[in-house]
Amino acid sequence: MSCESPAIAFDASVVQPPFTGVQNAVREQAAALLELWRPGEAAIITGDDGLARLAAERQAPVFACPPFKAGRTLRIAWQQLCLPRLLRQRRISALHAGAYTAPWRCPVPYLLNVHDVIAIDHPRLCSWRNAAHIRLLLPHSIKNAAVNLVSTHHGADRLRALWGIPSARIVVSPLGVDSERFSAPSSWPAFLPFSEGEPYWLFVGNLEPKKGIDILLDAFARQPGTPAARLVIAGRAAWKCGAVVDRIRNWMPSNQVVWLGSVAAEVLPALYQHAVAFVFPSLCEGFGLPVLEAMAAGTVVIHSDHPAVAEAAGGAGVSAPVGDADALATAMRQVMASPSRQSELREQGQAHARQYTWRRWAETALPLLRQTAARGG
Repeated sequence: MSCESPAIAFDASVVQPPFTGVQNAVREQAAALLELWRPGEAAIITGDDGLARLAAERQAPVFACPPFKAGRTLRIAWQQLCLPRLLRQRRISALHAGAYTAPWRCPVPYLLNVHDVIAIDHPRLCSWRNAAHIRLLLPHSIKNAAVNLVSTHHGADRLRALWGIPSARIVVSPLGVDSERFSAPSSWPAFLPFSEGEPYWLFVGNLEPKKGIDILLDAFARQPGTPAARLVIAGRAAWKCGAVVDRIRNWMPSNQVVWLGSVAAEVLPALYQHAVAFVFPSLCEGFGLPVLEAMAAGTVVIHSDHPAVAEAAGGAGVSAPVGDADALATAMRQVMASPSRQSELREQGQAHARQYTWRRWAETALPLLRQTAARGG
């Protein structure tokens, strides 16, 4: 197989700043596949310099696409109008569509990453642009995919319930985590605006409706007396978050809730490792990758009992009913009050996270891609 004519193309055009959970997952998936592909077997479609350099190191062709700094609309137009032509010109046999959608008239069979169906189930929790994009293209992409790759059994159930997709065209492959990176001991995050060793609860993620940050704030406010630990929130302000942002900024006492905004990936292990617990009160998720990151870092995880999040946690965290601030507050108090329980949960969490690697994900995806390419070649 020559480098000039790869059989497979991986569409990683979604990988662009500001990076979200889905974009980070697609980047990790592409990197994991690059480790397993034979030289010249597959190409990466990307406008991300870091991913392009990694592909070059692995001797994989790179099909450059624009970086789409102008936003989502340009990327959608490129995928629908330009990508099919690229696939024909390069004589690609199969496409791996990395994020939700494929070209409406895709000239080759494709494997589709379906990260979630939140825009279908709960459009009010999404930005209107995201909801419109996904509701327009996701059902058609799912129905016409050779294989739909989902990260949880809950996700597979939704595809069957919503569109009657047969089980033979759905494969469950959980996402992964770099346990070695997150577990490597890290010093206290010097950028935190309080003294080293002071306890804090941690939330990591975009400020958006599905994350349940208002529930977290309610639970934090229910801690007895002066909070025994601060609340640290790491994540950018995303859509429909104005009320939550105002509430954080106006919190009294002002030094009890610390909003860091976006943080660099390099500091995440330290943030996780020094927290009393990572609290993840999401109303809905496709998976909940920060749960695995926190567990890999040896951090206690308190999470909502949404089915996808519960699957990611695998019983190694403490759960509270979705949307129930009182139950979440109780879970937080119980964790704080029991150092022995904290130690037990840390050990269970790290053992659980070690089972989930990006290589494991890639070892599931690659045979499916090769089978799809064989049918399309």
